[in-house]
Amino acid sequence: MTRTLPILVWMYLTTALARQGPVTHGVSDLLPSGARIIETASVPARTAKARLLVLWMQAPRRVTSEWDSAADFVYGDHWLGPTFLSLFDPSAPRLINTVTIRGNQESSDDNGAFAIPFFTYNGFYYVPHPDKDGKGKPLLMRLQDMTGEGVAGHFVLFDHVASGIAAGSVVGYSSRSDSAVQYAVERTQNRFSPVMQPWAVEVFDRKPERAGYWKFTWEAGHGEWEWIDEVVHFDAARQLFVEKLTTRPYPGFAQVHCDLDAASLSSFLERMRSVTSDGIESDWLQGLIAKTPPNTIAAAGMVPTFDGTQETLSLAFQRSAGGAIGIDFTTDSRFAAALRPQLQTWCAAN
Repeated sequence: MTRTLPILVWMYLTTALARQGPVTHGVSDLLPSGARIIETASVPARTAKARLLVLWMQAPRRVTSEWDSAADFVYGDHWLGPTFLSLFDPSAPRLINTVTIRGNQESSDDNGAFAIPFFTYNGFYYVPHPDKDGKGKPLLMRLQDMTGEGVAGHFVLFDHVASGIAAGSVVGYSSRSDSAVQYAVERTQNRFSPVMQPWAVEVFDRKPERAGYWKFTWEAGHGEWEWIDEVVHFDAARQLFVEKLTTRPYPGFAQVHCDLDAASLSSFLERMRSVTSDGIESDWLQGLIAKTPPNTIAAAGMVPTFDGTQETLSLAFQRSAGGAIGIDFTTDSRFAAALRPQLQTWCAAN
């Protein structure tokens, strides 16, 4: 009997740790007052160390969806508030570390609130038992190996971008640091300088070619006229994802890239206006570029008139901390051909 009891206790603890659900005994006491545990999952580690991931929110607000917008396909009925991921040693129990989930810069509010669904569509988030409308309770912490390091300790959180498009962020357990993490993404788009951020659009809801590696082409739609080629891999040495994004205009469209300094911006925009009869809003674009944080890749659009026809002009731009500005123009091939020689006066247009 003395040998049987320890074995039974060990079996009970092993089963509890393997189960994905509200394993909160002793854990909730280590979280702040007002914390709501959303979901837990034990990490199938390759060592004898037991590790428990806990997704929680601080005093979140319950939001019921109207089911009338594209964002509802991501969030559905959801909790809204500051969101955290903690790693515990459940054998103690002991809190190892906590990371604050950083929202997508374009959609997060000033208070750092993030939306975590508790009833949504089976799509971006996995719903094990959807109803007849394809909705249900999501399994958020569906742990898998997202880095290729051999530990299924990661899951993806999503943030709505546009209809059918979401940004994803990989969070979970780092076996390298034995900690909870939100992985960074080093993104390079065309000729722009690399940008460090925790989110990548369209990547992490795609099935990788192998763990930690994605290669695919997609189309954003919504008025864009280009294919987007993505190559993403996990850099184990730096413990981050590296995203290489290249845009290719559709037939009949062309892209012109310009590099210039901030002092030349006004003259540069006036040179653009010489090609069009109207539609180049110089003051607005100059103000937008000035307000955009350094090293951020931002986008804008205009509808100039060229040769009696209104043309749509799509711009992507980046301003460095030193004042250098890079701009990609994508537009109709005729308009691009007329722009190129004019812009070469003020930038290295090609």
